[in-house]
Amino acid sequence: MTRTRILIHTALLSAGLLLVACGKQAPTPPLPDGQAQLDQASTETASDSQAELKAIIIPGLEDAAANGQMDAALFLALFRMRPEAEPLFLETAARARSEGATYKEAGRAGGDAIRPMLIEESNKAMLRATDQQASDFAEVTLKEFREFETTDAQDCARTAMGLAPRIASDRMAELRNAESAIMVDILNAPAQGGFRVTPIEDVQTWMGDVFRDKPAAGTGATYIGTPEPTDEQAKAICNTMITIYEELGKLPLARRAAYMRGMSAG
Repeated sequence: MTRTRILIHTALLSAGLLLVACGKQAPTPPLPDGQAQLDQASTETASDSQAELKAIIIPGLEDAAANGQMDAALFLALFRMRPEAEPLFLETAARARSEGATYKEAGRAGGDAIRPMLIEESNKAMLRATDQQASDFAEVTLKEFREFETTDAQDCARTAMGLAPRIASDRMAELRNAESAIMVDILNAPAQGGFRVTPIEDVQTWMGDVFRDKPAAGTGATYIGTPEPTDEQAKAICNTMITIYEELGKLPLARRAAYMRGMSAG
């Protein structure tokens, strides 16, 4: 597999399956009485700090999920599926708090720490997604990249590299919520299988055909992974991701879903 194809494959996974983990922040919890005492992190043991955060952040996530904030529901689903995720989240958040982070910043640090687990479980989940779920996930990912294109193309490049987007907006929050809702439904659904999974080699061949028809998209693919892309390179990356997802959307439903599963399996 060429470097470009490795990168575009990674980027396609990053585009959807990392966006569910990128830029998410634990809801800001109501601060308890005695905030000054909580801020004396140096006088607390690590276990005390983690227990304090668990008593604050986890109920905050539960309340947020109950109120329709699906990113919070996604974190809670991961905690159920991967028992080691919650302790890692809390340990990382507690360490951030001891270094002076706010609760929101600590929650984000905890989210970053469990991102690899979320990616792994999301990949597995996509393999058991129904055709419609896989298609819906691809559609909302396309909408997100179109939003990046109009707000900050650098976020296209960041997301393709698996990094958190920088720009927050009401529209992006709406799209993220829709994306997380799809993934939560997949994660919480009874185990099911037997769905078609296109071999990654066939997906790559299809992408090669797309790049031949739309050379600009192929050019943008070569920039994916550039540590500090120029604005023009970032725009080219954005064009690549939008083109791929637009072309996916033109495929028949079953084939589109099979390609999404193939990218997850690959």
